[in-house]
Amino acid sequence: MKTSENALQVNQWGHRISGVMLMTIIPCLMSLNASAAELKIGFFGPLSGPVAVYGTESLAGTQFGLEEIARDKLLGGDTIKLIIADDMANPGAAAQAVQRMIDVDKVVAVIGGPTSAGTAAAIEVTRAAEIPQLSPLAVDPALTKQKNPWFARIAQSGDVFASNAAQWMFTKQKAKSVYLLVRNDNWGQPLAEAFAIKAKELGVEISGRVAYEPTAKEFKPMLARMAEAKPDFVAILGYYTESGLMVKQMSELGIKLPIFAMTSVGVPQYRDIAGPAADGSYGVLYYFAGSIDTDRAKNFVKNWQAKFGREPSQYEGMGYDTAYVMAAAIKHAQGTGKVTPKTIRDGIYSIKDYPGATGPITILPNGDAQRPLPFVRLEGGVLKLDHLLQ
Repeated sequence: MKTSENALQVNQWGHRISGVMLMTIIPCLMSLNASAAELKIGFFGPLSGPVAVYGTESLAGTQFGLEEIARDKLLGGDTIKLIIADDMANPGAAAQAVQRMIDVDKVVAVIGGPTSAGTAAAIEVTRAAEIPQLSPLAVDPALTKQKNPWFARIAQSGDVFASNAAQWMFTKQKAKSVYLLVRNDNWGQPLAEAFAIKAKELGVEISGRVAYEPTAKEFKPMLARMAEAKPDFVAILGYYTESGLMVKQMSELGIKLPIFAMTSVGVPQYRDIAGPAADGSYGVLYYFAGSIDTDRAKNFVKNWQAKFGREPSQYEGMGYDTAYVMAAAIKHAQGTGKVTPKTIRDGIYSIKDYPGATGPITILPNGDAQRPLPFVRLEGGVLKLDHLLQ
């Protein structure tokens, strides 16, 4: 047989590859391609609307983490493609978005949501489809009381947030009475319940507890009644939007009481809404940049500052660690020989003392998380660490 019949002419390079060599190379290339997979992971949350900061910042942190994971090839040849949806803080939209991710995009896992209401709606979808769902921020205690093996979060339960807040007020601030202003939804009410239980245990009086609707804008009558009770502390258990309005209106009424504004105190928009009255507010955050003294944590802050010119927010930090916990779960799945929703789910539940940038993370058997909890104070427009609960 002639040489020209035994070889393949590759005009671009001007080389001849023998038929025998070609038969050897092709299976190798096919093997390499077969070993690499594009894994589709969903992300949903409010990316627009009045509470968009929860979604946009946790998404930014997630994307930052995934960029590092891809750069460092932590998953070998496998890559992650993020499928993003804006639920506008609407539970129905969250459920629809996640259903579409599963049915159309064929995601193997879902990150979200940043709000408890959206997360609760999505859980119904992911549980039925047996797709693992990992939330960066949702704290409603009910989310992990359903014995749902397909859901977990890297944030503490609201029970933990609220009971530790009551303990902090009693131990660190010597408060003997607290007035609760509670957002009437599955974020505020569970917090209030847990706070009240711990306060009773400690002997701290709940001098008043008032629920307000999330759409409310005018709080002065409610605040005037609160002032009459003369509590040692005011705890606002709500989102930064209404918390900022309350603090501003307290100032307009001349009410001067110590304020505990939960995670709102760490949101710049809270300070913008409340104005100068925000100064002096206390709060507890998911994460506070600079509070974790490990190389991993320091490098995260350093790299974030290099890219964005500022420190990461609590939500950006949580999104970042959610990306890495998901990657660790996928790595675990790879070790089983098959990356599937079930092996990823098992990987999430295998997380123990994971060295996150926001602190060590352990996923408990019910899907809750153990992690540090930073208490902060706003002084001169700058957040300062008051106490880090390990």
